[in-house]
Amino acid sequence: MNFASYNIQYGFGLDGRYDLARIARSLEGADVIALQEVTRGFSRNGFADMVADIAALFPDYFWVYGPACDMHVEADEDGLQPVRGTRFQFGNMVLSRWPILATRTLLLPRSRTIGKINLQRGATEAVIAAPAGAIRVYSVHLDHVSADERIRQLQFLNARINAFVREGGSL
Repeated sequence: MNFASYNIQYGFGLDGRYDLARIARSLEGADVIALQEVTRGFSRNGFADMVADIAALFPDYFWVYGPACDMHVEADEDGLQPVRGTRFQFGNMVLSRWPILATRTLLLPRSRTIGKINLQRGATEAVIAAPAGAIRVYSVHLDHVSADERIRQLQFLNARINAFVREGGSL
């Protein structure tokens, strides 16, 4: 089984170009793909629906999207923002060659506000019907600023993973 995890940084490469097709080509051959920083309605990438666009680039894959952050976006007077009612979403995606049986998004602890560049982070769990039996996969996006916060997030995630049998999954 080939597994890939990729923080796609809103669809931008190191050269500053937004190019989901290029990202998809780099993931060819992966059976299970975990993506981080997947957005909908984000001004920085033209309000793209990255979820729909990525799903279209992988038509033979099952997928799930777990937005950890979901906010209403207001229209501005310059028309640079989308129409009223558009939502900004920021989260993780899991794609799989095999069916995704269940999913849930775990919101990771955070201590800072958006004013200090700290969007809500999450871990998207997917239970996949792999050929040898069901497996659990996590697409995880940890804090990038504070090591202490990352440690707290990993401790929380570890507790949730270990409690899976006792608590059950998304059902």
